[in-house]
Amino acid sequence: MNFLNKLQESFISNASKNALCINDIYYTYEALSDCVLNIRKIIQTQIPPEEKLIGLVANDDLETYATIFALWFESKAYIPINPTAPKDRNTEIFKLTKSVYVFDSKKKSLYSTDFTILSLLSNEEVSKNHTLKTISYTKSNTAYILFTSGSTGKPKGIPISFENLNALLSALGNDNEYSLNSSDRCLQMYDLTFDASLTAFMPAFLAGACSYTVPSDSIKYFYIFKLMQKYDLTVLKMVPSIIYYLRPYFSEINQPSVRYCVFGGGKLFEDIVKEWITCVPNSKIYNHYGPTECTVCSTYYTYVSGDSNKSHNGVLSIGKPLAGIDYIIINNEGNILENNEAGELCLSGEQLTKGYWKNEKLNNTLFFNTQLENGETKHFYKTGDICFREDGGNLMYVERKDFQVKIRGFRVELGEIEFHVKNIVTKENLTVIDVNSSDGNNEIALVIEGNAFDTSTLFDHLQVKLPNYMIPTQTHFLNQLPHNINGKLDRKKLRELITKK
Repeated sequence: MNFLNKLQESFISNASKNALCINDIYYTYEALSDCVLNIRKIIQTQIPPEEKLIGLVANDDLETYATIFALWFESKAYIPINPTAPKDRNTEIFKLTKSVYVFDSKKKSLYSTDFTILSLLSNEEVSKNHTLKTISYTKSNTAYILFTSGSTGKPKGIPISFENLNALLSALGNDNEYSLNSSDRCLQMYDLTFDASLTAFMPAFLAGACSYTVPSDSIKYFYIFKLMQKYDLTVLKMVPSIIYYLRPYFSEINQPSVRYCVFGGGKLFEDIVKEWITCVPNSKIYNHYGPTECTVCSTYYTYVSGDSNKSHNGVLSIGKPLAGIDYIIINNEGNILENNEAGELCLSGEQLTKGYWKNEKLNNTLFFNTQLENGETKHFYKTGDICFREDGGNLMYVERKDFQVKIRGFRVELGEIEFHVKNIVTKENLTVIDVNSSDGNNEIALVIEGNAFDTSTLFDHLQVKLPNYMIPTQTHFLNQLPHNINGKLDRKKLRELITKK
């Protein structure tokens, strides 16, 4: 599949249908296509052909989505930054990629003193006698670069090529279990700097469906509740944390219109899915897994109603790889492990990035070549995720490698502690993290969202189920667990909060 050609075909064949709903305003595919053409004209007349990496202030509007497609149609890459993130960090990202040109749909851009700002002129008219030319692209060309937090304090860039993205969209498009159509109404809750946004809006646009976005300044779970009820959404793609915040409203949610519900970007616990399925009784539920380095989604698991699901410590399996993805599980010495042996999951395939942006040290650490049993040598990426393959071939997620902590010399999986806590504390959102004690040693802290309550029954249970060194020595109650803009738990912020208490 050439996803750009398919996108072009979708724009033409679905011209009169709605492509986007932003703040309750609909935009058709014709409006989106016209906007793309205007921006392509700007690119062709104002950006030199040799400039391939273009900055993008990721606002939630028609122009921003159109800019992504216009850049792709001109074989250029977008480097998105969040408009609410610190200006210095965003400026550093653009400078790391040597981006000279930045698209910003706002009238006054914060970045006008450092970069050439381009925007769509509201009075620009496009000829109606137009057709989009057939698109061809060089597979190795970069489609986008996403920047994530780096351990050195500098953001690390992950370039994804057209080949990587095409492989992902082809694999999703060939999945008979998950097939969108032009009548679908799809949730797009993600910030455009989060790679999961690609698997929210791209399948929708390729199918001629309508994407309903969530404003960045909204309370996400509340706005999603509103969209589901007002528009009878049919496709939901969410981070797992959202349904924890929706949990108090489960009795009010009855959405038989939902056909697909896809989770990704965090651990998905089986117990809450059993409750959630009553809210979306006609929906298939999937658990997606994948690092940004392997283009969003690498494996998926299909939830089965009832008690026949695969899970480990209460966490649903991340399933089996998409077509074109290879994986191995290795120990600390780099040896490939057998079934039911936990180690670090490593991924390979057409979706895998060639490496981090101008970071040879990290590339040499996390990417490696190895020879498989069939004699083939493949390039792999160390995900940092501890997993094992059960006998049925499903991958079971254990924990992040860097969430394995040593307590009194013992290696501890924090997920195992969470599992036993959740057997008693069944309704509250919670997490377990390691913190430094006053004497410089590691301790385990249990953090529960909500009002304080008597935990004696819980700790009596833990005394029976866990060795002493795995029992939390601190318990904290917070009004709300901190999450980043993408809905993932912010562990750094959480440590800061409980340290101040």
